[in-house]
Amino acid sequence: MQTKGGFDVKKHGPELDIEGKHAHWMKASPWLIGVNPRDLIMPVDGDDGFYPTGNELKPEVVSSNRKYRAHVLVCAPSNSALDEIVLRVLQTGIRDENNNTYNPKIVRIGLKAHHSVKAVSMDYLIQQKLSGVDRSSDGGRRGAGEYDRIRSSILDEAAIVFSTLSFSGSSIFSRMARAFDVVIIDEAAQAVGDPVQLPATVISSTAQKLGYGTSLFKRFQAAGFPVQMLKIQYRMHPEISIFPSKEFYEGVLEDGEGLSKKRPWHSYSCFGPFCFFDVDGTESQPSGSGSWVNEDEVEFITLLYHQMAMRYPELKSSSQVAVISPYRHQVKLLKDHFRSTFGDQSKEVIDVNTVDGFQGREKEVVIFSCVRCNKEQKIGFVSDFRRMNVAITRARSAVLLIYTQAAAANS
Repeated sequence: MQTKGGFDVKKHGPELDIEGKHAHWMKASPWLIGVNPRDLIMPVDGDDGFYPTGNELKPEVVSSNRKYRAHVLVCAPSNSALDEIVLRVLQTGIRDENNNTYNPKIVRIGLKAHHSVKAVSMDYLIQQKLSGVDRSSDGGRRGAGEYDRIRSSILDEAAIVFSTLSFSGSSIFSRMARAFDVVIIDEAAQAVGDPVQLPATVISSTAQKLGYGTSLFKRFQAAGFPVQMLKIQYRMHPEISIFPSKEFYEGVLEDGEGLSKKRPWHSYSCFGPFCFFDVDGTESQPSGSGSWVNEDEVEFITLLYHQMAMRYPELKSSSQVAVISPYRHQVKLLKDHFRSTFGDQSKEVIDVNTVDGFQGREKEVVIFSCVRCNKEQKIGFVSDFRRMNVAITRARSAVLLIYTQAAAANS
C-alpha cells in the first residue's frame, strides 16, 4: 500500500489449505449442504384472503385450506430469458399443492417485453386500468402520481412479479405495500458468468489477455469453490444434445425422458434433428458497421422456412421457430426480408434475433445463420465455443445450421 511515507507492506496470515477454505465456505453458505437458516422462518399463520385466479385486475377472496398466499418475485438475467418463463406460465399455468392447475395473476415489469407476453406487461396493464377510469372530473389529465399509484397496486395485487435482475433494483419496488416472500432467480449461473455460455464482451484484446474477461463464476471455480453441475437436460432431442455434451460438457450431459419423440418434420431428412446446409454465398460488411451479412444465406433461409411452414402449418408461429445469427446486421437483413416476403405480421410468425439476444430461450426449430465466408477462414464471433454452444442448444427438435464454405476451406 502506498502511503505518504512511502510503501507499507501489509502482512497476511498463512493461506488456508483447501479443506480450511471449504470449512469457511460452508459456514458462510449453509445452503450448500442443507437449508438456509433464514428459510426456516415461516410466515405468521393467518389467512390473508388473497388467492389469484387469473389476470383480471382485481384480487378474489375464496375459501381455501391454504393459510398463506406467497408473493413471489421471479428474476432472470435478460429480457428474453424472462419472457420465456412468462410465456410458459401463460401457456401452462401453475400447479398447486394438490397438483391442480391454476392461472395466477402475474405481471411482467421492465423494458422490451416480447409481443407474446404483452397482455401481462406492466405498461399494457396500466393502460387497461386507465381506460376504465372516468376522466370527466379532471378534464382528461393524467398525472405522474396516478401512474405510480396504479403501478404500485398492480405489483401488490400480482401473485407473481417477473423482472430482470437489473430492473429488480428499481425504486418502483420500494413503493410496494406487500413485500416479497420468495425470490426465484433463473439462469443464476449465467448472471455470474457460466464458463461454457455467453462471455462478457471485452473490446480490448490487452484486457482480455490479462484476464478481464474472466467471469466471477470462473474465478470461483479457479479458487476451488465447490460447483454442482445440473447434468440432466430436458430440452433437446438426443441427436442435438450429443455434440454439445461431448464438446462442451465432457460427455456428462444426460437426456431427460421423452426427448427422443419423433416430430412430423423429421420424416424429411433435411428438417432435423441436426442438419447442415452448405450455401453457395459470400459475406460482406456494410460500410462503417463493423458487422457482417450474407445475403445468399438470407435468401436460402427464407425459402427454407417457407417450405417448412407450407408442409407443417403448426410451425407457422413465433412460439415454434426462430432464426438466429451472431451478427446484428444479418438479423436486420433477415427481418427486412421476412417482412417483404410475408408481410408486416412476419414478426408474429417467426422470431429473428442475435445469438446473444436468444440466451435463455428455446424454440421447437432453430435456424442458425453462420454468415462468415472467407479464404482466411476467419469466423469471428462463431470462433468462441461458448457462443456456438448457446446457438446450437436453443432448439427442442431441430437445428438447421446454414453456412457458406469458402473455396480455400474446402479441405
